[in-house]
Formats: sequence, structure tokens, C-alpha cells
Amino acid sequence: MRTKTFMQTFIAAGLLLGCGILVSCNFSVNGIVTADTTNEDTVSIQITSTPSTTPIMEEDSVVEAEESVEEVQSYSRKDIVGIYDTEDYDRFCFDADGTGSAGILGSLNFTSFDYFIEGDEIVVVWGDGSQMRLKIKDGGKAVYSEDDDLMFYKEE
Repeated sequence: MRTKTFMQTFIAAGLLLGCGILVSCNFSVNGIVTADTTNEDTVSIQITSTPSTTPIMEEDSVVEAEESVEEVQSYSRKDIVGIYDTEDYDRFCFDADGTGSAGILGSLNFTSFDYFIEGDEIVVVWGDGSQMRLKIKDGGKAVYSEDDDLMFYKEE
């Protein structure tokens, strides 16, 4: 019984510590910060900025930010043409003319669609005009559907 009480106390202390870490925050402001307590449950914080003659960002920091931006690889239809399957036998077929089909492997019922490519995504346009986005992975060897949380692998 003491072990159970100790564990409950230990977990409660950990939760309180975790909540304290989540609530605390640090920020810096060029100006005046005024805090006003209207009642015991409400704290009002007002930030008044002062004009600054120094630039907010120096030129060096701008260069570093530009270098850290990842470049999105652009694909073409010829990169993704083929048949893609999941482990659950779902299938996407992409043709070179911008059309394709989707269905379950072994089924005679497939749904046709048109598609186009935007950067590293395949945009599937269904017959009713709705769209679905598939993320191209591994240089075109796989596509990922966030809607269904499925990875489709290209047949070799």
C-alpha cells in the first residue's frame, strides 16, 4: 500500500512540475511592460513599444535564416509514373498523361482520376472535383497519404 501511495505522490509531483514548465515563458520586449491584476483570477498585461533606432535584425542573422531554408524538390510526371501499393493492398496507378486510377488490389472496381504535381506533392483530382494530396517520398519510390496515414510503395 505504501508503494502505491508513493507512486501516486511521485506522479502528482511530476505532473505539477510539468505543468509549471509548460506555463512559464520568457520573452523580451523593446518598450514598457505593465501588468495589472483586476481580481485574483485575471492578470492584464499591456506592452507599449518605444521607437527603436537600431535594426531589429542584423544582416548576419538574415543570411543565416536564408541558408537554413530547405529546398523542396520538384518532380515531374515521368518521375512518378507507375503502380504504388500499400501493405493492405490499396493501389494507386499513375499514367504519363496525367490520369490514374485507385482501388484495392484484386478488385475489379477502380476509380479514375486526374492528377498534377506541385513541388513534392501529387494532387489527385477526383471526378466530383474534390482533391487529395499525396506527399512524394524517397525520390519518387513512395507516396504518403496523410488523409489515410498510408505509405504507398512503387512496384519495381
